[in-house]
Amino acid sequence: MRKRISLAILAVGLAAVSCVTPYSLAYLRDMEYNKPYDAPPAPELRLQPGDRLRIQVFSEDPTLAVPFNAGIITSEGGTVATMMNTYTLDKEGSIDFPVLGTLHIEGNTIKEVKDRISGQIQDLGYIKNPVVNVNMDNFTVTVIGEMYPHVVTVANESMTLLEAIVSGTTAREQVRISDVMVVRVENGKRTAYSVNLQSKDLFMSPVYYLRQNDIVYAKPKGWRVSTNFQTLIGLIGTGMNFATMITTLTLYFRDKK
Repeated sequence: MRKRISLAILAVGLAAVSCVTPYSLAYLRDMEYNKPYDAPPAPELRLQPGDRLRIQVFSEDPTLAVPFNAGIITSEGGTVATMMNTYTLDKEGSIDFPVLGTLHIEGNTIKEVKDRISGQIQDLGYIKNPVVNVNMDNFTVTVIGEMYPHVVTVANESMTLLEAIVSGTTAREQVRISDVMVVRVENGKRTAYSVNLQSKDLFMSPVYYLRQNDIVYAKPKGWRVSTNFQTLIGLIGTGMNFATMITTLTLYFRDKK
């Protein structure tokens, strides 16, 4: 009888070790239903050295916009179209823009760059009511750790930490969601932030809305073993289960005698 009790306890212990409770995997577990929380809007991106912009200038008279764009495509019918320029902020945070010269735009938003270029073109009398399109060409976020390592290209100039996490393929139980690291470069210095995805406070984190060139590190949960060792553990577990079954059957038929 004691042997059977001991075997039962052993079986329960092995099952407990192999289990992961749903509560430990839950996101936002301190968020209450039907209770409103502050939802600050996504901050506008501020440009920094190394950022790459695509800038195009339009005019009612296409020929007037040609000097402000990279090149000219002329059809047989004489129609003039413009090509899109790409500019990279240098280490001083400036770009060299046609006609207008050097523009220091580090710390500006995309909208501020649009307004500045269109305003100068109009104030200098080149084009009346110009239309300027500005898009960031290198807004990327790198995701590493307990996920398939990948680089996410952001198209709409806005991405949250949760969106970056779900962009990768991994088993959720492998990630320490209570301590996700975001590494960000600000003012020439690299800073690491810790975010708890199980708490509603993640929405107020300065890195909830990601910026260009952020690194998201999904840390492993607990200790990990090699594939070979995992195989060995699996074989041992299978052997123990088989031995437990044989022992239980032996004790059962012995008691029947």
